[in-house]
Amino acid sequence: MKTFKLKRGPLLSWDIYATYLAEQAINFNKELEISVLKNFEDQFNWLIDTESLLKHRDYDALVLTNYNQEIQWVNKGFTRMTGYPAKFAKGRMPKFLQGEATSKAGVRNIKSHLKRGVEVKETLVNYRKNGDTYNCEIHILPLKDKNETITHLLAMEKVV
Repeated sequence: MKTFKLKRGPLLSWDIYATYLAEQAINFNKELEISVLKNFEDQFNWLIDTESLLKHRDYDALVLTNYNQEIQWVNKGFTRMTGYPAKFAKGRMPKFLQGEATSKAGVRNIKSHLKRGVEVKETLVNYRKNGDTYNCEIHILPLKDKNETITHLLAMEKVV
């Protein structure tokens, strides 16, 4: 019986290159998200620097709503997290992700903070399109224009 010895060189090199490609894809997506939000920032004269914000925060999904909490834009991470396509989410309120296991106290805490115009961080049980639940840490930032008027809300979300 003949024994074969595997050489790991090329596979190891591919592993390194694949890691590099994965990092490039993440960076590309982040730059795309920054570009989209920069357009909103310019259009609505937000006081916050969205580029700096996104580069220094950890998130899986981004959800931008108007002040009435109707979704204006979501990133690709939102679809990966929830299973819902961006087209489905646009125009809806984020509460469509909530259900029976979602904490009523957590939802009240979010509403209370947003009424006062201050950022809030809360963890809620949300529901994916297929009905599965997941724990979602949500950090919501009110976005104000140069007149200090809240025009939009940005939710930075991650599965915990």
